[in-house]
Amino acid sequence: MEARSLLSVLKAAVLAGLLAGLVAAGFHSLLTEPVIDRAIQIEEQASKAQGKPVEEPVVSRRTQRVGLVFGFLLYGGAWGLLAGVVSHLVRSRLPALSDAKRGAVLALLGGWSVAIFPFLKYPANPPGVGEPATIGYRQGLYLGFIGLSIIGAILAFWLQRSLGSRTRSAWPLALALYVVYLVLVYLAMPSNPDPVGMPSRLVWTFRALSLAGLVLFWGVLGAAFGWLCRERERRAWQRS
Repeated sequence: MEARSLLSVLKAAVLAGLLAGLVAAGFHSLLTEPVIDRAIQIEEQASKAQGKPVEEPVVSRRTQRVGLVFGFLLYGGAWGLLAGVVSHLVRSRLPALSDAKRGAVLALLGGWSVAIFPFLKYPANPPGVGEPATIGYRQGLYLGFIGLSIIGAILAFWLQRSLGSRTRSAWPLALALYVVYLVLVYLAMPSNPDPVGMPSRLVWTFRALSLAGLVLFWGVLGAAFGWLCRERERRAWQRS
């Protein structure tokens, strides 16, 4: 029975992830790709103005667009699978929540911790922004920030569980300390060191679309995961 329950949760989670990936891929294909094309044009024009040769991309833009869809499907399936596993693992620690509510909440909290909050510190940039020599450093900052963000969420959850039996203010206290932790991490981590050499309007349009894509992906993942689990529970109840 336990194995069957786990399998059904994982199926719902992976399907929700694939749906979220497909929606996000469609969003970026329609809205973000034209902004990327414009950034590439500006970069090529700047190279020509400086007398530098325009380098041909290793992968064509057409291939990149196709890869965007498959990449988001893999991304969605992987995060969906992880959300399903975590949802099942914390089942005994969140007995008051159904599979539907637990899956939706965990997906949304995961999106905040690994995507949206790190984006606020290190927003995405279009092509032409960023020095090749600092790629490793910037990736280290970003991954380190994600790690600290995840640690903060885990500590907040652990604190709430530890204080839950002692005080009715466990959730407000854990949330307040979590917010303080996030502020400290945000201020302590260094900023992106690279200058932004693209038009500010294009950069902020790209960032706004990137953030909207993250919110859309994780929102669809959480909503679809919750709905699929709810449908599974409804069908199980009808059979009983």
